[in-house]
Amino acid sequence: MPKRSHEQRRLDLIFGARALARYIFDDEEKWKAVYRLKHELGLFKMRGLICGRPATIDQRIAAREAAMEETA
Repeated sequence: MPKRSHEQRRLDLIFGARALARYIFDDEEKWKAVYRLKHELGLFKMRGLICGRPATIDQRIAAREAAMEETA
């Protein structure tokens, strides 16, 4: 599991495109791709930073995977 700061664990939020890319792709260098996924993964802005809840991200990815399996 990716390391998160104390504040991120307390709020159960991930702040910033690089941190989100590390969580989603396991590669913070893919941070630009995070912005294209904003609506699909339920990301939002807070204090000027793109943010997301790990539970929401995981749920939306799982739903997308399930939909892909149904159409295959």
